[in-house]
Amino acid sequence: MEIEGVGTFDAWTIAEVTRDLQDFAGTFSFTLRDATRAIASFDYASPPPLFQMRPGPGLEIYLEGELILVGWIENVDVDIDAEFGEVTISGRDKSGDLVDSAAAPDGPGEFKNIKLEDAAKKIAAPFDLTVKTEIDTGEPFPRYPIGVAETALSAIEKGARQRHALVTSDGKGGIVITRSGKEKAPGDLTLPGNILSSSGHYSHERRHSETIVRGQSEKAEGRRKKRKAKLKPGDPALDGEARALGDGSATTRERKGIAITGRTKDPEITRHRPKVHLTKSQPSKQGAQDEADFRSRAARANGEEVTVTVHSYSVNGILWKVNQLPNVNDAFQGINRDMLISRIAYRYAEDEGEITEMTVMSPEAFDKKSVGNRRKNSKRGKKKSGPLDGTARAL
Repeated sequence: MEIEGVGTFDAWTIAEVTRDLQDFAGTFSFTLRDATRAIASFDYASPPPLFQMRPGPGLEIYLEGELILVGWIENVDVDIDAEFGEVTISGRDKSGDLVDSAAAPDGPGEFKNIKLEDAAKKIAAPFDLTVKTEIDTGEPFPRYPIGVAETALSAIEKGARQRHALVTSDGKGGIVITRSGKEKAPGDLTLPGNILSSSGHYSHERRHSETIVRGQSEKAEGRRKKRKAKLKPGDPALDGEARALGDGSATTRERKGIAITGRTKDPEITRHRPKVHLTKSQPSKQGAQDEADFRSRAARANGEEVTVTVHSYSVNGILWKVNQLPNVNDAFQGINRDMLISRIAYRYAEDEGEITEMTVMSPEAFDKKSVGNRRKNSKRGKKKSGPLDGTARAL
């Protein structure tokens, strides 16, 4: 770990660095021996070079020589008792500022004729963040509104949902617009085998039989026929299709100007559980449909999560990372297919050594491709994965 104004620092006892496709910003937490506080408190302290931890400095975190996080120390927690004193520092990568900072407090209130990645670049620029696009994001948005109190992340994500895109941080000062599962993991995950522990969470609580997205498009996408207003005295004000006076219903022509709807069904939820979302921007018909599908897939994936732990942070020098696709053969969870790493935590503690904790979910969670057989287990025979990994390792 490199701390701004301090240099290299490695005097920690507990460490954790986390990346999550759905929490956007990477996080870190280190429990340290604070030299300055130790000398002030204990006569027998013999610490390394002196400095006192405070929120604010930037830092870089390296894992097996690879830079994995660039961020800021945001929290410092100090604890002491009769026998020891320790300090825990925590924070987020640079993109964390997008999560709770306004996108455009002084305007503009909207962008016009702009592609998703260009809108993201304009929003991210004041935060000194770059934007990388790995997919075709489709046609430009005719109008891309930004609320005066809207957070920067919300302003980007609302457009991404209409393009069935996943917006995530690379942990190092960049934003990536992508879809899930473009890279194979460096190894398989097997139980019995290299999996040390496995826990599953299966829930229908936030899944719905039908996900509906509603919004209003700009100029009805040209679907309303041009019609001159009746201005000549004596002409009837209403035609045969118009509603009666006092009736609040919309005419067919009016509905074309106000109603854009996308619908997606979850065939595994058989009881009546519809969910309606209102768009935060003016969608196209395809945009509303993509957002409905994106929301439905994400809810289904969140209802089927398995968290596993393994020794070490890498396989043959290649780190485990989010958005990779390992083959998971977990006999206890009943899984034997490729899964998506949606969350990863690199952990170190003096009593357990190097541990990687991974949460995996169904691989179609954040992409646009047909589900096909990706939710079904492989027809291949059960692997002879051998006994549990009980190898003794130095701490």
